[in-house]
Order: sequence, then C-alpha cells, then structure tokens
Amino acid sequence: MVSNVINLLDHYRQSFAFDEDEQVIKETFIRSFELLFNEQLNDIFHYGMPHFGSGNVVERFTKQDGLVVLRRPQSSEEIMRVIYANWISLGSKRGLGFLEFVLQMLWPNQWEIARLYHSITYIDQYPKLVTEVQVSDSFLTSRIFVLMKNTVDIDELKELTPVLERLVPANIVPKIGVRIDIDTNIDISMAAALNPIQVFCGHYI
Repeated sequence: MVSNVINLLDHYRQSFAFDEDEQVIKETFIRSFELLFNEQLNDIFHYGMPHFGSGNVVERFTKQDGLVVLRRPQSSEEIMRVIYANWISLGSKRGLGFLEFVLQMLWPNQWEIARLYHSITYIDQYPKLVTEVQVSDSFLTSRIFVLMKNTVDIDELKELTPVLERLVPANIVPKIGVRIDIDTNIDISMAAALNPIQVFCGHYI
C-alpha cells in the first residue's frame, strides 16, 4: 500500500534539481517524508474503506462501530477485517444472521442460538419461566439464549459478551451462556431433568 502515499510526492520527485546538492536535499526530503508519514497517510487514505486498511484502521473503525475487538495474536486482524467488511455491506439488513456470522467467525461450530418460549398460564411471572421447549400453552418471546460449548475460552467470552449482546435487532433480548455438561451416570433412585446453563449476568438458569 506504500505506492498510494508515494504518489503524493510524484510531482516533487519529477521536479528539476539545479545541481547535485539540490538533488541530495530532494532525495533526503522524500525519504524522510516516507519514513515519517507513510503509515499515517496510508491509514487516512483507507478511512473511506477501512476493511482494506492496516490493522490500526480496522481496529479503530471496529471500536467506533462497537464491534468485536479481538486480542488473538495470530488471527485477530483478519477476523476483525472480515467481520467489519460484512458489517458495512449488510447495512439495514443486519439481524440475527449477522450475530450468527460473528459467532461462526469467532468460535466455529461451538455455538447455538435458542429462541425462548414462555407459559401463557404463568404470564405474570414473565420472563422467569422462559424455556427452549415449545408446548401448547406457550408463546414465542423476544428473548434468546446464545449458548456456547464449554470448549470456548471463557475469559474471552466474558470480555466479548457485552459486544455480542449489541449485535442483535432492537426487539431481541439476548443472554450469552455456556452449556454445562452433567454426568448422567449417577446411581440414584430419583432425578430431575434439567438443562443447565451458565449465564454471564451473575446467576444461573
């Protein structure tokens, strides 16, 4: 991308040098300009198309739009670049599909989105009794669980949870959590069926 900046100096580079001293001064200025301002000017050049810019540009615009900022040494820049490119291309068509896209980019095949239902009979207790299971006496709510496998990096998930919760349409209320596997090979005479989930808001469901 250096050529984009060097072009700014083309007229000066092609200008006439009176003598050898003036030629040295001209070359020194060009080298100094490129050394001091190349990176900054290239970044500014790409402000109109941030996903083509440097890592600094991608991160700056990612933060500005409230998207996912990663700190993965080997892959952060490319993942954020792809996410941001899709973000700006979708425009008003963003919805749960974009959240699914981001989740797949970050944690491939380690997530699921569950729409939640609530009992009509116990509507006065909404949303305490939300469930993934639809029955005859229930209605589809605006709430969802974003459920991760317990193989994901929990610290990273906690850090990114506030961002993920903003990547949904305004009418959707998300909760991010991790399914907890329970050993069912327990020799007991009575058991309760449950589907445990750790939710990152200070309590368990």
